Order: sequence, then C-alpha cells, then structure tokens
Amino acid sequence: LHYHGLNDKSPRAVASSLRINPYFVSEYSNAARNYPMKKVSRIISILREFDVKSKGVGANALPQRDLLKEMLVKILN
Repeated sequence: LHYHGLNDKSPRAVASSLRINPYFVSEYSNAARNYPMKKVSRIISILREFDVKSKGVGANALPQRDLLKEMLVKILN
C-alpha cells in the first residue's frame, strides 16, 4: 500500500521511502503492477476477517484447515 501511495515512483525515491535496497525496487514495481491498490486493500480486509474467525469470533469452531481453504478461495477469486 505504501508503494501505491507514493507520488514519486523513481527507483531512488521508492528505495528511500520504503527503506529498501535500490536493487529490489524493480520487484516492488512489478508486484504493484500485478496487485493494484484496490486488490491489495481487499486482500488485507479478507486477512483481517479470517484473523477474527481464527480466534473463534463468528466461525462456529471451524477447523483451521477449513478456514484456510475458505480464505484462499476468497483471495484467489
């Protein structure tokens, strides 16, 4: 999300802002193209939802395996 919010996406500015080695900026750029901000936000929302469910809230004591399968289906669809 931080990468998507940057105004200056030059390699030097990205490396400085994200505090990463400039060598890895191309990987972040590639990931940002594959996962737009809207999709990343949706995935984070799903992770939060299943974090709560894994703690027993609203999951009716489902096994962890079933929760994981359900979460992966939601993320990948």
